[in-house]
Amino acid sequence: MKQRISIICTILMMVLLVVGCGPTQTGTTGATRQVTDGTGVAVTVPSEPKRIVPIAASTEDIVLSLVDPSRVAAVGTVVNNVPEASAKVEKHVKATAESILSVQPDLVLVPNWMSPDAIGEMRNMQIPVYVYKTPTTVEEAKAVIHEIAGLLHASDEAMIASMDADLKTVEDIANKHSGERPLVAFYTQFGLTGGKGSTFDDMTKYLKVNNAAAQLGLGPFDNGTREDLIKANPDIIIIPSVDYTSDGITPAAAEQLYSDPALQGVKAIANRRVYLVDSSQVMSYSQFMTRAMVSMAQNIYSK
Repeated sequence: MKQRISIICTILMMVLLVVGCGPTQTGTTGATRQVTDGTGVAVTVPSEPKRIVPIAASTEDIVLSLVDPSRVAAVGTVVNNVPEASAKVEKHVKATAESILSVQPDLVLVPNWMSPDAIGEMRNMQIPVYVYKTPTTVEEAKAVIHEIAGLLHASDEAMIASMDADLKTVEDIANKHSGERPLVAFYTQFGLTGGKGSTFDDMTKYLKVNNAAAQLGLGPFDNGTREDLIKANPDIIIIPSVDYTSDGITPAAAEQLYSDPALQGVKAIANRRVYLVDSSQVMSYSQFMTRAMVSMAQNIYSK
């Protein structure tokens, strides 16, 4: 009888060793806690994640500025604002469940603009995913940084202080201007953009300028045409430093606008007031967005 019980116990132990404790969250070890993400979903995360995968360049900006690269399991392939820290992360992944699963993450951070199907697929594979709400204002960006810092058990004080210092610089530059607010257009490869409710629209409030796209009634996801740019007749045109195409990254050039015959009547063209701003900063919703604002303020109020 004792021998029979011993055999049964041995079999049970072998089953437990093979099966483990059932499907657990990939890469999660040690103490965990439950948090609610930006979409209202309860997520179990490590108390101090050590195999983080940040999805999207702005997420990488934030994460790699908060923690040592040794705590990051992989990054993507899009250019971000922290190249030195990114270079210390060996693995690169695509934003797919299979690719991310390959690095055994204990926490994946994604913005809510990512496809719900892709997020669902990751969760079905027991990948711990925290979705944050994409910020559209400077204050919302600060809140997201603070939110992510809390998740990673890191301090965001230096990052927020740096943003506040940038905003003070922008304010000081703008306050030296006593004339009418200049009309500024944000013009990209897709046309006149940055309408009402967009991140750029929020930036213009700090810059103390009028937003050409918003004045034409464009929204945050609208793209105006060249004819809209002519109609707006801005004092200043801001363009991102590079264009992103299927063939890769192409440097932008103000000369393309200066040489366009149809734009010769636009004030910004006639007065040669087209300025480039770092694409990775101005298109970001991380702490680097305020660096772009300083650059824009310096150009806008240079004359």
